[in-house]
Amino acid sequence: MTSLSRTAERTLAVETALKLLAGACGFLCFLIVQDGIGWGTALIFGAALLIWPLAEASGLPRPPGLLSFGVAVLLLVAVFSRMSRQYLIEPFLEAILLLFVLRLFERKTSREYVQIALLSLGAVVVYALLSVEKLFLAVCLGMGYCASLILMLSAWMRREPGARLSFSDAKWLVSRALGMFVVMLPLCLLFFFVIPRSGRPMFSPRGGTDHGPLTGFSERLRLGEVGTIQQSDRLSFRAETGEIAPDSLYWRGVVLSHFSGTGWDVDLREREGGWGRPRGDVSQVRQTILLEPGGHRWLFALDRPLSIGLSEAANLGNGTFWRRTAGTAVRYEAVSTPSPIPGTLSASAEEVFLELPSGYSPAMRSLAEKLTAGISDDRGRMNVIEDHFIRGGYLWSLENLVRGRDALERFVFDVRRGNCEYFASAAAVMLRMANVPARLVGGYRGGDYNRAGGYYSVRDRQAHVWVEAWDRSAGCWVRIDPTPAGEADGEGTSGGSGGWWEFWDFLDYQWSRMFVSYSARTQREWASVLKELFRNPRASLRVSPEGLLWWGRLGLGFAVLSAAVSFLVLVRKRRRRDPCRVLLERFESMMKRRGFPRRRSEGLEEFVSGLDEPLRGTAWLFVLEFEEVWYGGRPLDPERYGRLKRRLDKMDREH
Repeated sequence: MTSLSRTAERTLAVETALKLLAGACGFLCFLIVQDGIGWGTALIFGAALLIWPLAEASGLPRPPGLLSFGVAVLLLVAVFSRMSRQYLIEPFLEAILLLFVLRLFERKTSREYVQIALLSLGAVVVYALLSVEKLFLAVCLGMGYCASLILMLSAWMRREPGARLSFSDAKWLVSRALGMFVVMLPLCLLFFFVIPRSGRPMFSPRGGTDHGPLTGFSERLRLGEVGTIQQSDRLSFRAETGEIAPDSLYWRGVVLSHFSGTGWDVDLREREGGWGRPRGDVSQVRQTILLEPGGHRWLFALDRPLSIGLSEAANLGNGTFWRRTAGTAVRYEAVSTPSPIPGTLSASAEEVFLELPSGYSPAMRSLAEKLTAGISDDRGRMNVIEDHFIRGGYLWSLENLVRGRDALERFVFDVRRGNCEYFASAAAVMLRMANVPARLVGGYRGGDYNRAGGYYSVRDRQAHVWVEAWDRSAGCWVRIDPTPAGEADGEGTSGGSGGWWEFWDFLDYQWSRMFVSYSARTQREWASVLKELFRNPRASLRVSPEGLLWWGRLGLGFAVLSAAVSFLVLVRKRRRRDPCRVLLERFESMMKRRGFPRRRSEGLEEFVSGLDEPLRGTAWLFVLEFEEVWYGGRPLDPERYGRLKRRLDKMDREH
């Protein structure tokens, strides 16, 4: 490492550089974790980042150490007092940020700057237990690089407290920190891929929220529990498949058969419920689904799913599947058919799907009998009840929803405004009153198709509930959607905006596939493939198209990594091959900073003769010995190189 200039001219104090990097670490911390902390901590942290530069510039006195310690204790007690089983990780994250703020405003030696770097890295690690967004990697890389620079400069400051940083020193530091950081990345990736996975989340998702009830899938339905529902754009899952007609984009999740009068629940007394086996010539649609982390166990697929390729998936027999573990992201294959699946419905099963609370809503029963009067077939009764809600002047809304035990009856006769839960519940109840077996299906409708990646993105705002009614003459369940079509589109389907949206979402999807959804199952698959390759290389080369794609991705990754390492090696070798050029460039740069730029046509001796004393005398000593190597053909051995470098260091210090 070069010696440092003692003059203030065109140099930067090492401590000033450390302050700038500490501020950058704070900004990156806030950028990452701002949605994972409470509003109070976010306000304190954000205000501190704004006030701190002003305090440094104005030279305000630092708080006494005892006062800082007392404030730290009080803040930590306040943070950890809110800890609970559902709110476990956030207090640790908030505590790290508050300690970061206190360190920022204290008098700092090299040790404090090291602590700031470690606290910022700790905040990133803790937040990774809560969420890994698509910008997480980029911000983490920036944070890691800033922390590397802080560690190097802190060591420099500890060795030479009053050190100043010249332009050449800064270039050396930046390149050396970058080299160290690049060398560490393959090791970090190796740790990521080989560290054992448990298959379960280490901690539960963030507990508290300041928002009201949000749209999204629910495994139980309760009418009238809330008066207003807010739409959420959170991603639920992605499904790789070809483009599908919008009227067929129903993603099945859960079947709700038991009606209590105020809501619907899962009822597995007759779980087969007429769901038979499809004919061999039935059309099939294959999907690869990447399910985002969530609190339920249900697995989604296009309506009328036949199978789901997941070892922990359990088939409930009514076209729904669930898994033993909840919360984690999971990737699986699904096969569905767009055609109704024929079957039989026993008398006991019919009773389950016709059940209603005793004496429930005579007014709704009277309306159902009036609408279906004179219609003998099940399909005709379905059509008139569905048509009543679609064309009967009802409005779709998420606001001011009717509440109370008689919410459904008031929705049908008085309010005539609600979301899909009200429309589907009213239609299913009236179908049962008209002697048509019916049940609810909860899932999603629609999706944003990404043509660049060939997949649908399905979000919480597209959660939907519809009706399945049994057609006795056809012997199959028929899908009925009584929610007005135009309004259901607002709740459900969306075509995406194309362009940059598709590209950005595609990158997000690849990030989720490669890193976020990397699980114990994926790790075992990789290990199995590698084990088979080493055991029987010849047979392992005979791979399927999916295997070829896997090996192609692996080869591309190694190629990119090898190219990066080769580039760094070549750069370093080039520098090592031409040390004379390095010395000359440093000399010319030093002279230019002092107001003496050298012209291309100007020789070194001619250039030095035009300098002022005492700079000229010092420069002569360097130039005379340098020309012996540059023009005289003398070897630049380590001794001579060290002597020339020391002359430049002396020139930098004295002038």
